[in-house]
Amino acid sequence: MSSRRRRVAAILSAYNEESRVAQVLEAVVPTPCIDQVLVVNDGSTDGTAARVLEVPGAYLLSLSCNVGKGGAMAAGARFADADVLLFLDADLQGLTPDHIERLVAPVVNGEAGMAVGRFYGGRYLTDLSQRIAPMVSGQRAIARAVFDQIGGIDGARYGVEMLITRHCRQHRVRTISVPLPGVTHPMKEEKLGFWPGWSSRARMYAQIVRILLSPPPASNGVGPAESRRLCTAGSGEATPVCQNGIGGEETGRSDPDADQG
Repeated sequence: MSSRRRRVAAILSAYNEESRVAQVLEAVVPTPCIDQVLVVNDGSTDGTAARVLEVPGAYLLSLSCNVGKGGAMAAGARFADADVLLFLDADLQGLTPDHIERLVAPVVNGEAGMAVGRFYGGRYLTDLSQRIAPMVSGQRAIARAVFDQIGGIDGARYGVEMLITRHCRQHRVRTISVPLPGVTHPMKEEKLGFWPGWSSRARMYAQIVRILLSPPPASNGVGPAESRRLCTAGSGEATPVCQNGIGGEETGRSDPDADQG
């Protein structure tokens, strides 16, 4: 039996997070258990891409159009060379390497197929939201073998966490909740302004409800067809370029379909 340590890739989906993404990367990149760090720039219109390239050890995967959170996560997974995928929001505050180590440990050690991070001791509103709906937490580690069997990820947008949670419940994938003390993130209303933030929140809830009310999609949620459709609808085909912050070298899998965000 092989004793090879399971490789872990951290994947951050980022849309217009120029002022916040570096703070998250400062915690992720030096974490000993992380073998690969990918930031998926989901069609940002600000300086997110340039900010990521300033961080040594982080790789940038830029999509030419906005495909939504689910599509960005799937694109990152296609480029990841790892047995365990760690998904993190790009606007986290208070994240440390210790949080990350504790979040991935149950999956790396084979205790669980998925571990979901839960905020507490950060901000009242974000703590409350995760007590009410822990199943939509964006901080989670998942075995690649589990992730690759989930259908519909490309088109799930903000409903992607609910989709993943539902799949794991239906297929009895052991899931562990991991407290993340002191971790939080800004509310949409703070980032975008009250009315734009409220509108974005309403769209997010609508996408989550759509997933709840829809029948489970077919397996293999990281196939190219759906993401190709999303990127060609009025925007032209997305051709990701994966670069690191030092030499701009390409990385990722050789799969010809991996360039479809």
